[in-house]
Amino acid sequence: MVTSLADRAELIAALADRRAALVREDEAAGAKDRARQLHDHVRAYVLPRVRALESPLLVVLLGPTGAGKSTLMNTLARASVSRTGVLRPTTREAVLLATDADAAILRRGPLAGIDAGRIVRAPAMTASAGMAIVDAPDLDSVERANRVIADALVEAADLGIFVTSAIRYADRVPFDVVQRIAARGLPVLIVVNRMPADASDQHVVLDDLRRVLKDTALRGIEDARVRIVGVAEGRLDPSGERLELDAAAPVLERVDELGRDRERRLALARRALEGALAGLDPLLSAVTADVERAAAEGEALRAITAKSYDAELGALFEELRGGTFLRTEVLRHWESYVKADQITRFFSRGLGRIRGTIVAAIRGMPEAPVGVVEKEVTSDVVAVTVSRAGEAARRVASEWSTRAGPAEHLARDSSLWSASPDLAERIRPRLREHRDRRAVSRSR
Repeated sequence: MVTSLADRAELIAALADRRAALVREDEAAGAKDRARQLHDHVRAYVLPRVRALESPLLVVLLGPTGAGKSTLMNTLARASVSRTGVLRPTTREAVLLATDADAAILRRGPLAGIDAGRIVRAPAMTASAGMAIVDAPDLDSVERANRVIADALVEAADLGIFVTSAIRYADRVPFDVVQRIAARGLPVLIVVNRMPADASDQHVVLDDLRRVLKDTALRGIEDARVRIVGVAEGRLDPSGERLELDAAAPVLERVDELGRDRERRLALARRALEGALAGLDPLLSAVTADVERAAAEGEALRAITAKSYDAELGALFEELRGGTFLRTEVLRHWESYVKADQITRFFSRGLGRIRGTIVAAIRGMPEAPVGVVEKEVTSDVVAVTVSRAGEAARRVASEWSTRAGPAEHLARDSSLWSASPDLAERIRPRLREHRDRRAVSRSR
């Protein structure tokens, strides 16, 4: 299973890298953002976890302002390691409880994408080896930097503990994050603080919370069932910074079990990784749609180009076959040696026979007039070819300019509205080479 997950992650990373490398400046902002988001997410969060499944299990406490995350953090740590009360909502750092060795591994792996200055180490004396706990900044913080850190921790976590209160559980911002946790497939526990003392009132709150969460597809630690733990108002120990142990017993038991059992931690880390990959499906689908739209637009632009150039090439062949492109002075040279009605017959046999036909028509005549006719005909062939190529370019650019997106952007380049400046110089030597080969062939 691990190998399969690793292979999937590496494949997605390779595709994300390729997509990011192919992003154009003229692409829609949404498409560019999605390509960047996929690349950054896979590189910053998915691959580090793939390559370090044996790294410490990362438990992240998430929730809105004043929900009681820090109080629960202190309870899990059995010590006052995170500030509580009115000061905590203004704190811009996450608080990390981990052994020194585990903290070092996390900083190189799942937490590598977070500025080291935004993570504060709690005293490690109560930390359990193999498991780290982070008290995240508030999800609804007025400071954008706080929300960025909290979002990054959602992506890095192996287990989320969503902490809310009896009056905040349905708030829009925290609920949006719960939806992200569900989409990410992150296993979660839910703690509802400040519950009313009356048991019937508690049932009302918990039932309504289950109703709110019913369609979120949240996952529990062991299975699809999500454990919701209610903590009554005022259930604090004498310090005022921790919950009474029996009030938080269900959460403590779950976390302590993980702390003692390496295999359970590893299984949960695998599930978190699997969820992270599954959670990429909407973004992958959106990026795939972006690429498919770009490919379809590219095919449409190529079709426009082919149609215009094919039409002008056909018109060029008609002119060459009929000789209608020749200038008056060239015709006068020609008519000096052959009858006028032979001109059309000459070109109907194709441009490739120019020299042979001319020589045959004026055999025995002085050499100089032949050279004049050949040079003038070559010059006119070049001129009409450049003219037709220029008309094709103008038609293509004109059609592109009427389309939204990359085509319209490309059409702003004035050089695309005419033939390549060096087209005549590229044609002349080919005509001369063909003429010379024909001359050598006929002299043998």
